[in-house]
Amino acid sequence: MNHRPDNTPRSEYRLTEWEREWEIHKHQRAAERARKGPILRAMRRGFMLRCPNCDKGRLLTGFLTPSKSCGHCGEAYDHIRTDDFAPWLGIFVIGHTLVPLAILVETLFAPSLLVHLLLWVPIGLEMVLLFLPRAKGMGLGFMWALGLRGDEHQY
Repeated sequence: MNHRPDNTPRSEYRLTEWEREWEIHKHQRAAERARKGPILRAMRRGFMLRCPNCDKGRLLTGFLTPSKSCGHCGEAYDHIRTDDFAPWLGIFVIGHTLVPLAILVETLFAPSLLVHLLLWVPIGLEMVLLFLPRAKGMGLGFMWALGLRGDEHQY
């Protein structure tokens, strides 16, 4: 029988192959996370577009293209896939900032539609251009600190 009954002592219970793999995986991940340091520090460094490991090298080579590795410490990033995290976070943050401001301006001043268009489109574009790379860096820092690659599966 593979599953341990509630009353069976741990010493008499034999782990399944899957459980052994998971135990090894948990211990490796814990050791890797301890080596990398706090998650929030890595996210902050990523938000500043710096290497989450040493805080000296550049994290992105282009607008949203991650570096293959840090130019200062050599930490590799090309295996981390953040995919849709940066756009999702950008929509979440920018949308929850611009929409209340637009409603507030409409309520207080009731400008014409043309004024709204001339006001919110440039502000929105500027926010996207400033925030999107930082969201990408923050996602890379978060995934780097947890040892994730972006193609994980559930155990």
